[in-house]
Amino acid sequence: MSKILLLGASGYMGGAFKAFLAKRNFQTLSPSRAQMNYCNFEVLRQYIQEQGGIDFLINAAGFTGKPNVEQCEIKREETLQGNLLLPQMLSHLAAVESFRWLQISSGCIYEGDNGGNGFTEEDEPNFSFKYNNCSFYSGVKAVAEACLKEDPRCYVARLRIPFDKHDGPRNYITKLLTYPRTYDNINSISHIGDFVGTCLDLYERDCRPGIYNITNEGAISTREVVGMILEILKPDRKFDYFQNDEEFYSFGKTPRSNCLLNIDKLASVGLPMRPVREALREALENWMPAQALELTKAVKLNKRLGFGRKPLSGLQSRLN
Repeated sequence: MSKILLLGASGYMGGAFKAFLAKRNFQTLSPSRAQMNYCNFEVLRQYIQEQGGIDFLINAAGFTGKPNVEQCEIKREETLQGNLLLPQMLSHLAAVESFRWLQISSGCIYEGDNGGNGFTEEDEPNFSFKYNNCSFYSGVKAVAEACLKEDPRCYVARLRIPFDKHDGPRNYITKLLTYPRTYDNINSISHIGDFVGTCLDLYERDCRPGIYNITNEGAISTREVVGMILEILKPDRKFDYFQNDEEFYSFGKTPRSNCLLNIDKLASVGLPMRPVREALREALENWMPAQALELTKAVKLNKRLGFGRKPLSGLQSRLN
């Protein structure tokens, strides 16, 4: 059984990886930052050695800014530490301790659709410090990829606008449901389950390390996603749009990436992604609002503790 070290397990994507690793019966180590400073090379190396070594490391730690990427412009030290210095350190550690590893990256280092073909893993990032047109977050991500692309042990997995059926502040669907106004663009997007499953498949199938775009097949506009939300969820609200980029940037100062990624490389290694509209429809048809998620987690906890459903009656009444 492979021994996997997961960093950032308490985060949005880290939690998804932890759940998938459990389903696939991996032996998973997931120390928290409170338990161990895994940004320290010697501390993390000692921990790995105490565990008798590891087979694979997944880095789901990083700094994306809360509530949004605007915070990365303010907290630049945290952005550099989480998105550049930590991956560089892990690359060195992987070489010293001889394990393969996966870095969660981002497609936000590109802008546009590359003539309708989408950007491949070999295309130079065009939303970066080099072109002086990007956010600080995107610029740092592009620099990090340049450092990792030659690492023979590293899978660089590019995520793009994550979503699934679970209501939450990082979920693209939730954002569209709660934002007072919407910015209409066309993008590649990633179903979280599809993304995580494919990342693990790269390791389990012993695919060649390197950069991989991991988004659902095709691209979709914000208006089309909203149309599906209206059709399936039928929210009691009206969706308003910014009229143009100028109006949008009068509210949000940080440049945003809108892009199409090419996923032919995944298909070439036998890991095709399902169509984006199919993935979105499934997520919406099985949508779990935040309150329902709270109830589901409570039920699971009480079952583990042997209480059954009775202690949940107060919560259940609030949800009805």
